[in-house]
Amino acid sequence: MSKKQIINALITCLLFSSIFSQISVRDLDRLSNSQLDTLKETLQSKTEDSDLDLNSDELKDPIETDLNNNVSFEIDKNMTEISSDSIYFGYNYFKRDINFFDNIPTPSDFRLGPGDEIILSLWGETNLRERFNINKDGMIYYSNIGFINISNKTLKEAELLLIEELSKIYSTLKDKSNSTKLMLELGSLKSINIYFSGHIENPGINLIHPFSDVFSAIIQSGGINDNGSLRGVQLIRNNQIITTVDFYSFFMGGINTFSNIKLIDGDVIHIPSVKKRVMISGEVNRPLTYELLPYESILDIVSYASGFTSSASSTLILTQIIPLEKRLSDDNARTTATFNFRNKESIILNDGDIIEVPSIPPVDSEVDIFGRVKFPGKYPGVNTTLKTILDIAGGFDDPIFRKTIREDEILVLRQDSNKFYSTEILVSYKDANQFNLEPNDKIFIYENINYKNNFTYRVEGEVFKPGTYPITSSDLTVGEAISLAGGLTELSSIRNLTVKQEFTEVDEQGNEVISSEPVNDVNLDFKIGINSVIIASPFENVVRVEGNVYNPGLITFRKGAKLSKYIELAGGYMPDSIKNEVYIKRANGNIEKANTFLSIFGRRLYPGDTIVVPLDEDPSEFDTTKFLSDLSSTLANIAAILVVVNQSK
Repeated sequence: MSKKQIINALITCLLFSSIFSQISVRDLDRLSNSQLDTLKETLQSKTEDSDLDLNSDELKDPIETDLNNNVSFEIDKNMTEISSDSIYFGYNYFKRDINFFDNIPTPSDFRLGPGDEIILSLWGETNLRERFNINKDGMIYYSNIGFINISNKTLKEAELLLIEELSKIYSTLKDKSNSTKLMLELGSLKSINIYFSGHIENPGINLIHPFSDVFSAIIQSGGINDNGSLRGVQLIRNNQIITTVDFYSFFMGGINTFSNIKLIDGDVIHIPSVKKRVMISGEVNRPLTYELLPYESILDIVSYASGFTSSASSTLILTQIIPLEKRLSDDNARTTATFNFRNKESIILNDGDIIEVPSIPPVDSEVDIFGRVKFPGKYPGVNTTLKTILDIAGGFDDPIFRKTIREDEILVLRQDSNKFYSTEILVSYKDANQFNLEPNDKIFIYENINYKNNFTYRVEGEVFKPGTYPITSSDLTVGEAISLAGGLTELSSIRNLTVKQEFTEVDEQGNEVISSEPVNDVNLDFKIGINSVIIASPFENVVRVEGNVYNPGLITFRKGAKLSKYIELAGGYMPDSIKNEVYIKRANGNIEKANTFLSIFGRRLYPGDTIVVPLDEDPSEFDTTKFLSDLSSTLANIAAILVVVNQSK
């Protein structure tokens, strides 16, 4: 297929789409009969160049074929270039700040150690409050008693020990009748030293809050890098692995298996390398790359991706990288195949595999209805009749609305074997129940414009019956319209009539706006049209002089006065006036040049007229055209005078 053919096909598609580019679904009932005809012609305008061959090699995307010649889709190479923050699941859980506060409750299993501060309170027979820092040997020093070792004890255990020791000097600590109470609290806490190894953002020793567990400790150390496993994090104490944490159980199901073990000074958190990752994309709810354990299958990764979307296909595409130890050649290291999800048990996933979940293909099952119905749009088109769709679209059960429908000329356009609308079928509503629709049919409902005729004009101003009138004839004149409006009042005259034509347009926001333009040189025989506005302006007993005169403004109308008289009353011409281009704007909007043969004898003026005297913007420049015009006008005036003199003799 040539480039020219492709371009012509695209132009045809754009022409069809342009018809609806500014029309909403609810506005489809506003399509006029001419617009329906345009749409029909567009659907039927098949040409050789616009016949787009979808099987052409020029339009096909490259495809990949596996070793068994199974055709599959090409994997989007750009997908592997997505930043790790968006393609690898779970790592963003650790990319955040965490704040601890000294006033949070102390865990019951927290054990005291060197650097911690304790607050000892006594009240009763003896009242005191003292602070002690545990030294590096885990002991505090109390006067009159000596060193007391409270290292690696919980607060409750340390409190019982201190009651026992301090009872040696405070006998009432064990006296139930007149006892002294003792309470032990934590003051400021020491940070604990935790070692991080493997794929951590900040490996080595890190100071960690003593209340931390494995999860919060990793956050404080900056998180796990992209090569680290989230499913085999090891907590090592005294060179022994005491627990292995799989964070997926927490991320996927909220199951916390790590907070029951508190960290102590000197613990090691090791982040091993990821052993297997698989990407899943397409019609799943969370398309990302997931880490899989050796025994996990495609069912697990679909579960991690929160399952399929409603439009997922049952046929999946698997692009695999053959493991290095199993491949015969790097040329055949990658293979692509399709499989049905029902056969998921037979699929073995390798590190680096990509699973693509395509969308189910679209199914042609709808018809479109346009024109004079109450609810135009798309409707089901399988195993249904034309009458069923017409009744749903509305209008045929409304006796008033139905009169506006040409129900005997319902047009159905149907596709042929080449998917082109070449078949045109006329059906009446009474036979619509016997007409079975097919998917992609286009139904056109035309309007009976003879019944619904809303064409009007308006008469405004000084008439006896101003208002809006229907257009009952295509030959209606201004004079007839004035008569229908009761005629002119004594405050207006024929010379004061003006006509405007209103237009309805759509602005950039899709709103309807009404604009109007004056109609020049209108007389009583002028035939008005749809939305014409006839204005009978009130009589004005003045003449206006505008432009380059000394005193522009309104001048009292003087019967028989010439144009030159009004110029004189307006103060006369100012310098640089273009006298031969003076013109008169009549009350009805007509424009008449003053510099004509008639101006020798005086152009006649009427009430409401306006005299305009133009200004020469560049008087220093010699205007050849103006000079010749002035010369011609002068010669013509002389010739006219000679003719008049000769006739008088």
